[in-house]
Amino acid sequence: MSDPWRDGVPEAATALAEGRTTSARLVAAAIERIGATEERVHAWAHVDEEGALAAARASDERREAGRARGPLDGIPIGVKDVIDVAGMPTRGGSAVFRDATPAVHDAVAVARLRAAGGVLLGKTVTYEFAFGQGSPPTRNPRDPERYAGGSSIGSGVAVAVGAVPAALGTDTGGSVRNPASINGLVGLKPSAGLVSRIGSMTVSGTMDAIGPIAASVRGAALVLDAISEPAVLRERFGGSVAGAAGRVVAGRVGVDRAQWERWGVTAAVRALVDEALAVLEHEGIEVVEVDASDLDLALTAGLVVSLSEAAALHRLRLRAAAGDYLPETRVMIASGALLRTDDVELALHLRPALRARIEKLLAARGLDALVGPTLPAGAPRLASMAAELTSADDAEGLGSALRMLCAANLTGLPGLSVACGEVEAGPVGMHLLGRAHGDAVILALAERYEQAAPWRARVPLDPR
Repeated sequence: MSDPWRDGVPEAATALAEGRTTSARLVAAAIERIGATEERVHAWAHVDEEGALAAARASDERREAGRARGPLDGIPIGVKDVIDVAGMPTRGGSAVFRDATPAVHDAVAVARLRAAGGVLLGKTVTYEFAFGQGSPPTRNPRDPERYAGGSSIGSGVAVAVGAVPAALGTDTGGSVRNPASINGLVGLKPSAGLVSRIGSMTVSGTMDAIGPIAASVRGAALVLDAISEPAVLRERFGGSVAGAAGRVVAGRVGVDRAQWERWGVTAAVRALVDEALAVLEHEGIEVVEVDASDLDLALTAGLVVSLSEAAALHRLRLRAAAGDYLPETRVMIASGALLRTDDVELALHLRPALRARIEKLLAARGLDALVGPTLPAGAPRLASMAAELTSADDAEGLGSALRMLCAANLTGLPGLSVACGEVEAGPVGMHLLGRAHGDAVILALAERYEQAAPWRARVPLDPR
């Protein structure tokens, strides 16, 4: 029998349902795993051992009485430290909230997760206020000298080393999909409106999303079901995204390889994504070349929208505690305050226009998704990585990552990264951008690839 911490969400759910394990064992194994890895990777901002063990015992009692709440009942989950969990402090990776008292209420997504029986193990490390600036303590478990992912960094690494089978992150310009790609995982930015953001620290009300990071597509789908708005689930997915994904018959995806060239995607990453597309073709998915150059508009407009909204949200707090912010974060917020009103209005007008163009392209060519690399390269070395948001021509810079991913945030369309191989610098992700409320479709495509792929992520892994 394998170590419990090696199980992903579906495996743990099956073991619980079949009585081969208990939630108490899963949580104890997760706590033990944190003890074995945390000194190396520093993924956790706060761990509530006592609360998690109590929740696990309650889950086991429900299951024994035949009242299990669903597949997530009893499974330990991590939550990014910008999302409120009752009884745990929300510090947002910032000295501004170093003395934060425990949250009184759960964020809506967390409350839904708790209602589904999920065991809230703790809060995972984030860049300050999820801005991607500064140097959080979390380290890449494959190579501590390399980048470990975007602002949901702790969530990605915690899943990668098996401390939890899944975690929640937030995604303003790719910060769920980015660490998923870097760590060989699955990360999903849901369609706008599918998952409530109430109770999370906001970077941009327009761009933000809460989404799952898991070791498998099925695991991400099960977590998404638990945290989604019930009314949207009923109206758009027949009550379950995971269930809808199982009914999807997808047959056609679009690629724009000229765009990959413009975005500076390395030859090694292009080769791996092409291999993944060949796997999809072998599975009966038609791959067609398209012109998706409209996506190039997303970076500038997305930055204008997100930075202007961030400046407004942080204005009063900066006046009171500017010295507690990291200098890099202050500069980023200040740049948002300098933007002209007409530029912000233009960027906001571009949002529905770009969404309409993407959906017109998908409909006109009969496409289920646009597919490409998640990031232009493997994990860059921290010593040489560019953190400027506008460094879009540098394959190892943060700006380049945003350029590839923020279209999903600006338009509200769903985006997913699934692991598709590994280069010298670490895992590589394949990205799928779908139609509005096409979450089940891109999950189905990703799972079809995942089940047929010749490459499997070494997840969970032992830090070197």
